[in-house]
Amino acid sequence: MSMENAAEVLIVGAGPTGLSLAITLRRYGIPVRIVDRAAQPSTVSKALALWSASLEALQGMGVVDQFVAEGQRLNALCVGDGDRRLATLAVGEGIDSPFPFPLLLPQSRTEQLLTAQLTALGVVIERNVELVSLAQDASGVTASLRHADGRDEVVRTKYLAGCDGARSAVRQALEIPFEGYTEPQTFLLADVRIDGGDLDHRSIYLWWHNGGTVALFPFGDDVWRVFSMRGGDAANGDEPATLEEMQLSVDRFGPRGLRLSDPSWLSIFRINERLAARYRVGRCFLAGDAAHIHSPAGGQGMNTGIQDAVNLGWKLAYTLNGVGNSELLLDSYEAERRPIARAVVEAAAQKQHLAFGANKLTSMVRNMAVSIFGNIPAVHRKLQVELSETEFVYRDGPLVALGDGKGGGKRTDVGTRAREAAIVDESTGKNASLWPYLSAPRHSLLIFEDEGRPISLHEVAQDAGDRMQILHLNRRRDPNGEVRHRYRLHGPGWVLVRPDQVVATRGIGTDFSALHSYAAEVLRPRPQA
Repeated sequence: MSMENAAEVLIVGAGPTGLSLAITLRRYGIPVRIVDRAAQPSTVSKALALWSASLEALQGMGVVDQFVAEGQRLNALCVGDGDRRLATLAVGEGIDSPFPFPLLLPQSRTEQLLTAQLTALGVVIERNVELVSLAQDASGVTASLRHADGRDEVVRTKYLAGCDGARSAVRQALEIPFEGYTEPQTFLLADVRIDGGDLDHRSIYLWWHNGGTVALFPFGDDVWRVFSMRGGDAANGDEPATLEEMQLSVDRFGPRGLRLSDPSWLSIFRINERLAARYRVGRCFLAGDAAHIHSPAGGQGMNTGIQDAVNLGWKLAYTLNGVGNSELLLDSYEAERRPIARAVVEAAAQKQHLAFGANKLTSMVRNMAVSIFGNIPAVHRKLQVELSETEFVYRDGPLVALGDGKGGGKRTDVGTRAREAAIVDESTGKNASLWPYLSAPRHSLLIFEDEGRPISLHEVAQDAGDRMQILHLNRRRDPNGEVRHRYRLHGPGWVLVRPDQVVATRGIGTDFSALHSYAAEVLRPRPQA
C-alpha cells in the first residue's frame, strides 16, 4: 500500500455535480483529482431538464454554447384528463435570465459535454476507483481508494468533496444523517418511442384520468420518457416494469391513442425526499444527490447539484489560493445551499403529490384548479420562475451578513442573483451582453457614475488584484440607464457580484464602506504563516 499525494481537492463522484465542481476549480488553477466507482459513464439519463440558473452557471464554465446548440428548448406543459385538454402552459414565461427557457438534454450527454471540458482543462476521470475510508486532521484528509485490480491507494488531499450520489460513501464515512422519508408507492419509468396521439415533441404532457396519472417528457430523437404510478394489487410491488404494464397505464390514464414501442429503458423506483443534516464536516463537503434527493417533479435535482458545485467551487479555490477568510468562506457554503435544497425538496414533494394524488377528491380539485388557474399568466410565471431557480435568495450565513444583506430579497439585493442587461461595448459602439462579463472567474464591481465624477477605488482594487474586475457604467456604456434601472439604483451607486453571479454587497453614491469590509474578508490575500 502506498501513500501518494493527491491533488489539492479530491472529488468523489463524476456525475454532473462532481464534473461542475472540478471544472470550476480548474478555472482558478486548482489541481483536482476526480474518481468514480463506475467503470463507465451512465448511458441512461436520469435527468433531462436544464433550467435557467444552471445554463447561467454553464456559461461560467465556458460550455453553454454547446448545450444551447444541442439541447431542445421546451415549449409548453400540456395538462389534460382523458379526452379533454385542460390547459397549455407556455414554458419560459416570466424568467428573468439570459437563458429564459428550460433546455431538454439527456443527462448522459450533459456528462459527455462536461467531461470534454474537464479533459480540455487537463483532468481525466479515474474510473473503477472506490472510496473505502477517510480520516481528517487539521491540515488535510487521508483517503483510502480501491482500484479495479484490488490495489489500495492511500492519498493525502487538502479537501475532499462527496459528489457520489444518494448512496454517498463520503456521507456514510462522515456519519452524516440523511434525514427524510421514502414514499410508499412504486413508480414506473420507460424511455420509449410513441406513435399516434399527435404529440408535440417540444412539450411535456401531464395527464390525469380515473384516479391515475401519466407524465410524458420528450428527449432525443423521437424518444419519450413516460412516468406513471403502479396501481392495483401491485401498487407497492418490486416486480420489474414491462412495456405491457406501461402501455396499460398509458391506455388507462394518458392521452388517447398512444402506442409505445422500442423501450431503451424500463425501470421501477420509489421517491425519496431526504436532506443531509450537514454539508460540511471539517475539510470534507457534500454536494448534489449526496446532500439532497427528492421527487423528480420539476426536474431540479441535477440543477440544484450543479449550483451547489459552483457555489462551493469558487470558495474552495479562494481558500486554496491563499485569499480571504477561509473559515468564513467555507462556512457560508452550507448556510447558503442547504436552505435552498430544503425548499426544493418541499416544493418537489408538493408537485408530486398534486400530480400523482390518486383519490377522486384530489383529481376533482385538481381539474377545477387547472381549469380556473391554468390560463392565468401570473400562475404560469410563478411556477416557471420557481423551477428556473433564478429567484432564490441566500438569507443566511457569514458571507451574506458580511455584505450587509438587509434587503427584502428582491432581485439584485444582497444574496440574490445578478441580472442580465444590455451594455454598449466601448471599443465597437455596438450592443453587448453584460452576462458573459459576470461569468468570469472573479468578482465584478459595477460602478454607476454621474458624468464628470469618476470614482477612484485604488485601495480596494489593490486588495483585490485580478480577483475583481471593475466596469464603469457611465453614459457611454449605459446610455439609457437600463443597467442602472435593472439594478434598482436611481442615482450613483455600485454593486459587487460574486463569481457565482450572486450579489455580494452594494451601496449608494460614493459610500464604499460595505465594499471595503467585504474586500478585507474575501478578496485580500491572507498573510503568509
